[in-house]
Amino acid sequence: MATKMKMKSSVQDLIKSLPQGLKEVLFKQWDAKQNGQWHPEGNNLKHVLIVMKRAYKYYPEDVNMVMSALFHDLGKMDVYAINPKNNMPIAYGHADKSIDYVEQFSGWIESNDGASVDEIKYIVRNHMKVKSSVWNQMREQKKEVIMSHPSFDKLMAFSNKLDGGGVII
Repeated sequence: MATKMKMKSSVQDLIKSLPQGLKEVLFKQWDAKQNGQWHPEGNNLKHVLIVMKRAYKYYPEDVNMVMSALFHDLGKMDVYAINPKNNMPIAYGHADKSIDYVEQFSGWIESNDGASVDEIKYIVRNHMKVKSSVWNQMREQKKEVIMSHPSFDKLMAFSNKLDGGGVII
């Protein structure tokens, strides 16, 4: 069994502890430009770092919220494109790709004391679905599946408190 380590105390310390492959995925996000209407941060790396800083600020003892903040948008470079209709960046399907990274690095995630890969996957998988533009169009049956999960309150807190665009921490 792998030795459990205490969660790092800051974003900088956490980044230093990342496996090399995960660091590479994280820093590639610099090239994922963002639509300024939703993300004035400019690129996805800045956005992920801000969301991680918010997680440390509001949930400093919750390793799952911190890990969800780290992984939630890491799939953006894998699906990054420019919408030909408005010439703006898009990343449709990034949550599925982000889940792939959670699975790929699940051993490292679980080495952080208290981490639950299942809860992190739930938050990452659904973080875009609870945005009002999607949620308000979703069938009630699909909403029920998401809402019935024991971590639904954490998903909503993640979406409302951590994953908004902007640079304010």
